[in-house]
Amino acid sequence: MRTFLDKLRELKNKEVELRQKTINKDHLLSNVNNLEKAPDFRKQLLRKPEEPISLIVEVKPRAPGRINVNQIETETLIKEFEYGGAKAISVLTDQTWFGGSLNTLENVSKITKLPLLHKEFIINSYQLLEGRLRGASAALILAYYFNQTELSKIIKEAENMGLDAVVECSVENELPKTLDVNPDILMINNRPIATIPEEPNEKYGKGSINVISEWWERFSELRLWKKQPGKLLISASCINSAEDIKSILKIPCDAALIGNAAMTSQNRIEFLRSLTEVVNQN
Repeated sequence: MRTFLDKLRELKNKEVELRQKTINKDHLLSNVNNLEKAPDFRKQLLRKPEEPISLIVEVKPRAPGRINVNQIETETLIKEFEYGGAKAISVLTDQTWFGGSLNTLENVSKITKLPLLHKEFIINSYQLLEGRLRGASAALILAYYFNQTELSKIIKEAENMGLDAVVECSVENELPKTLDVNPDILMINNRPIATIPEEPNEKYGKGSINVISEWWERFSELRLWKKQPGKLLISASCINSAEDIKSILKIPCDAALIGNAAMTSQNRIEFLRSLTEVVNQN
């Protein structure tokens, strides 16, 4: 069965092919090599057991089937995220389905000194270069798009550009190959985006805040991975309340990515602060 992610892969292939006709990869690479070191995404988000969860808050105008905001006031939005306690900002750059752009990423980089995650459906290193040039500190890598060898390669390419690779798994069969390459950053999506149908319907958003905890209990390999020094574990999706944060903190999770809930909140600062007020009960 073809999935939404398959559809997005075809779209990204076409987009990248067009952009490469205008600006070739070597030109981007030469510019990246002249950049200063980006803010450290991983170190900013790692937390000690007694500390509140680290928040990655997302600039996300819309998603398939929903509109979060009709218009983004970027500076106001980022300041609200900062005052709310965000330790990093995620910027969705897909235009077709999520209303983002590389220009938005660049604009955000001019407003904040927080590390930025380039959240895109990345299929090759050209996109990594584009994000790095516009201020990204990290890049989202979907395990869905790569076999184990390819996954290891694109992680290394990101690191060589000065980017942290955030490897995301949304279904269980993606976890073994991901852990085998031993990434420094793993994001578990509580929503199984790898199973969304090619044409998203009203049921596509199913997921559960309990997914990350259930995986933690079932997979000893995941627990062994986290025991290594400096490994960053992120929970994404289905996070809408302080109660959800309490659920996540049942395991040694470092950070939570907050998207739709932050964008649609009537008081973003108060909402985000309510999440960082939660302390580990274990």
